[in-house]
Parts: sequence; structure tokens; C-alpha cells
Amino acid sequence: MGRQPPVVIMNNRHRFRSSAILLTPVAILAALISLSSCNPELDDRTEPELTFLNWSPDADYVGRDACQRCHPDKYNSFVKSQMGRSWKPALRSLSNANFADPGPIYDPNRDLYYQPFASGEDLFVREYRIADGDTVHNRVEQIDYIVGSGQHTNSHIMDINGYLYQIPVTWYVQDGKWDLAPGFSSRNSRFGRPIPEACMTCHNGRSPHVPGSENRFESVAAGIGCERCHGPGSLHIQAIEEGKLVDVSLEIDRTIVNPGKLTPELRWDLCSRCHLQGVDVFREGVLPDDFRPGRSLAAYQNVYWPRQPDSVQVFNMASHPDRLSMSECYLGSWMKGAAFAPLNCTSCHDPHVSIEEKTVADYSVVCQSCHIADETSVCTEPSVVAGTTALACVTCHMPLSSTDDIPHVSVTDHFIRIPDNPIGVLTEQEAADRIRIIRMASLIDDKPSATDVALGLMSYYEKITDRPEMLERAARELQRARNSEDGDKISAAHIWLWYLQSDFSSIRRLIDEKGSVQEKSAWTQFRIGEAYRASGEFDRAVLYLEKAIQLAPEHLRFLDRLAATYTNMARYEEAVSMFDEILQANPKFDASINNRGYAYLLMEEFDNAEVDFQNAISLNPDAEVALANLASLYVNTDRSALARPLVSRLLILAPSNPDYSRLWSSIGL
Repeated sequence: MGRQPPVVIMNNRHRFRSSAILLTPVAILAALISLSSCNPELDDRTEPELTFLNWSPDADYVGRDACQRCHPDKYNSFVKSQMGRSWKPALRSLSNANFADPGPIYDPNRDLYYQPFASGEDLFVREYRIADGDTVHNRVEQIDYIVGSGQHTNSHIMDINGYLYQIPVTWYVQDGKWDLAPGFSSRNSRFGRPIPEACMTCHNGRSPHVPGSENRFESVAAGIGCERCHGPGSLHIQAIEEGKLVDVSLEIDRTIVNPGKLTPELRWDLCSRCHLQGVDVFREGVLPDDFRPGRSLAAYQNVYWPRQPDSVQVFNMASHPDRLSMSECYLGSWMKGAAFAPLNCTSCHDPHVSIEEKTVADYSVVCQSCHIADETSVCTEPSVVAGTTALACVTCHMPLSSTDDIPHVSVTDHFIRIPDNPIGVLTEQEAADRIRIIRMASLIDDKPSATDVALGLMSYYEKITDRPEMLERAARELQRARNSEDGDKISAAHIWLWYLQSDFSSIRRLIDEKGSVQEKSAWTQFRIGEAYRASGEFDRAVLYLEKAIQLAPEHLRFLDRLAATYTNMARYEEAVSMFDEILQANPKFDASINNRGYAYLLMEEFDNAEVDFQNAISLNPDAEVALANLASLYVNTDRSALARPLVSRLLILAPSNPDYSRLWSSIGL
């Protein structure tokens, strides 16, 4: 299928040539040679689709070490590459970070400090709070995994019985500094951000996800492996061991995918699976790890990301395909009649080789393979003309740039173009206008359904920003879809929208009208259950929450809400038993510790309740419900002095809450 270029909307500080072809001698990368007479229709170079035996469900993943025996040169090179170093055990000797004398990292929004430190080879981070010169909170967690090759960052993961969570601090290699992890400056989820299957499928080699969990894995790989790009390897190894050899100079070995033999479109899809940043919307019934190299990415998922007025200067770190597809070089090479092969990621990059082994001059060779010797290949940069510098093509035309989503990093901007004039100092209004969202772009499917666009908007709202306009746009898309798309899917999308808007009455009305919606979706059943919890209809809530658990039996948040509903129904023993199950799986799940304490409180087991409330607060000093529960317990057991610091903290967290004000008044100043 021919690819459509993205719409790039410029502000008045920049120029963008809407024509894909405009020859000019002013710079080496102004345009592709000999394209001025090309038809500006993108090329449809579709060839007969290959089929591979390792697409079969009978093909198993074997891990990258199994490839070493026959491909030692590729293996030894790949494990040193950025992908090969993407994930590793948390050992001081494997870390790029400064653990010798790092200063504390302060989060002013949470009033919390973070101090990374090492003990021998083991790595840790301490979270603490200081009030009136005293340490009033102290929590230490061991780091279990390092994420990132060290090219830009080292982020950190903790593992609790296979449940993976992100540690809130990151080492930023280029600036040589510690800071809060990306996204944590505005939304510091501390030690509670789960690492779901969708994250693992791109940041690491295949790590079997536990079905029915949010973030639990049977095992964790040590870096991206060969099978991410070549597909499962068991059938290939079996064929080799049985002597069924294929002369690959004459035919394609269909037991394993060789990306070099794929059509340009399918090679592009393979890289885009992980290097096209956005919010993923998977096709119905598709799991994040279902994609197989050699297949069309559009059959598995779509990716959405907003377009702003300044989509040239504003972009994200992992947006390489999106940026490259804006380039005249890319667009020209994909046109019918183009003199060159379609520009692809592997035109410049060898995935088996580390970036450190290449120089910027190596990339100039690629540029000059198309920009042959004539007037357009003569660089007009004054310093180069004067002979005072010998700049590579990418220095000016693919400059290092900061990104909109990851602080303290510089990445190569893959939008190849004539350099823009630098932006001066912007007013507050100008800065805000640059990032104003115009529309939600569909980056894979050029004709997405209105429902899918709505799903992209809601996913962006939930994962990236809580700007209400995202939900308003989603509502308009669902209204547009009402009479033309799958009713059950639209109903489930409405349920998600109303859940995000806390419009639980609309969810209940829909279910009262339809009876059931997406009965095989655990999240849909969970949201319906929450809608009935909100109205106090606990009998009906339990029905849907239990359906969610049947579909996702190891999803801790679902289990916690069901157990809390049992408590609401005075089914205390069932509630405590389920909370015990959750805490056996994850002893640091502070919401369930507090909720079990509340069940104990209603059972008049006050000592057990007190211990649970204290433990929940030790894990999360701002656990508002636990603070309120423990303060109330102290007041009602004549220990008002112990309640004072708790209520004082509650009034900081929620100063307008009248219950906390009354509680403060009841214990006196």
C-alpha cells in the first residue's frame, strides 16, 4: 500500500514546501536528484506477500543465545548494540550511572527526596521526606533491572514476585545527571507505575507475560533478542538440526524471517512497531506480543499522536519513522519512477551494529549515494565553503535536538531538511500555541474508524495528559460513529469515556438498556462494576467485578476493588481472604494493605487494623485514606496526640475537605 505523508502545519517562523520536489542548489540535501519529472504519486511497490513457517502458533521463542552457535559474528556484534543492551540486571558494574556521590533528587510537587546508592554490586534508591529538620518518611527499594543501553538513559525497574514497577529516578547519560524518570515530574507515581506487556515488547526481549495480569511476567529477558526482528526461532533450529538446509542465495528460508527479504513496506512496519512513538490501539482480540515480523503492522494495531501548530520543532524521542516520513528524501524515494530504492531505516542503520562503531561520515556516504556529483551535492554552508570545517551532512540536516517528552537528552532529528532559522525567545502565549493540539494523527492506518480515533484520544488522556479536551474530542468521534460502526465496540468505548469522566450514571443506563457489553473484555467489566459501586449497588457491582477477575485473575487492581466491594457488603472474611491473596503476590500493594485494615476495623479487630494502616502509610506517606483511617482510629481510642500529625498532613493534601477540618477541631490545637 502506498503511504500518505503526514500533514505538517507550520507557524509563521518556518517555511515548509508542500511540494515533495523542489530542486535548489542551496544545500546538499535540498532534494533528490532526477526527481523533478516524477509523478508525485507515492509508489505502490507491493510484491506477492511472503509467508513464513514461524508465524505458526507452533513456533516457539528460544532466546537469543540459541542463535550464537551458528551466527557467532552477528550475535557477538548484536549483544553490544543499543538493542542488545536494552535491558540488564541491576549491577553496579553494568550501570552507566553515578552511584559514587549522587546528590538527592527533589520532587517539589510531592515534597519527596530520592537518593540512589549502591552497596557492593547491588543498587538501591531511598525515598524520604524532611519536615522541621526531621526525617518523617523513609523507604528503601532495591533496583532489580536497568532499562536503556546507556546511549541516552538508564531507567530502573523493581521486581516483586514477577510484578514489575518503574523506579521513579533515571540517570541521564548525556547530561551526566540524575533526575526524576520521564513523566514523573508531573505525575510521580513513585513505586506504583506498572510495566505492562506493551512496554516490555519493545524495551526488552520476549518475556512471557502472565495471562490475566497487568504487569506480571513468568521470566524476564536480558536485552532485546534476535527474535524481535526475525520471529520465533524454534522451527528454524529444528530444520537445521534435521539437515533441512536452504541455499539462501537461491531461495528464501521460510523457517525464519530475514527482514532484508521483505518488501519495503513490511521492513518499515517492522521498525515502526517499536520506533513509532504514540499511544497504541490494538485491534480487537490482539495482544501486544502477537505481532510477527513480516506481517502488516496495520493488522495488529494503530498508533496515535497529536499534531501541533509547530510539528517541526515539537516532537518526541522515539518518533523516528514519523519524522523521517516528513522528509523530502523519504517522500521522493517512495514515488513511482524514483531512481532509488525507498528510503528505510536500514538504509542507514545496521541493527546488528552498535551506534558507537559508526561515525557521522558513514552516514554522509549514504546521503551521497543518492546526491551524486552535481550542483545540488555541493554544500553551501559558509564554513565548509571556506574550508574551516568539514561538516557531515547530518550535522546540519539531521541535527541533534531536544525532545518534547524526555528531559536531558539530545537525539538525531530524522526529519531531513534544510535547517530552519532558530526560534527566538517566545512569549508565554507563543510557547503555549506551539503545543496546542490541532488533531490526533493516525500514524499507521490512514483511514481509521471514528471509534478507533476515540480510543486513541482516551488512551492519550489516560497515559499522557489529563487535558479535558481529549475527552471532548473523543465524545465527538463516538457521536460520529454511532450509526455506522460496530455497536458493541462503540458501547464499550462510551463506557471507557464515561468512566474517565466519572459519569457512572450513564454507564448504568447503558447497561440497563443493553444488558451486556464486551463480555470478553476484563477492563469493560471492571468499569461497569465501578459504576455500580459508585451508586452503592454492590450486589450488581460484584457481578461485573467477578467477571473481570474471571478474565484477569492476577490483575491486582481488579482484585483489590472486588475485595473492597465484599467489605462494603459486610462479607468481611471473603474480603480479608482476597486481600491476603493480593498481598501474598505483592506485599507492597499499599491500597490493599489499607483496605484490609478497614475490613479489620469493621470486624472490630483494632490491633490488626492499626498495623495495616501504619504499614500502608510507611509505604505511601500521602495515602490519604489510610491517614484518615488511622487518625480516626486514634481519636476513637483516646489517642488524639498520635492523630495530630496525621490530620495535619491530611489538611495539606486536601485543605478544603470539611471532614478533615472537623477531625482537627475534635482533637484540639
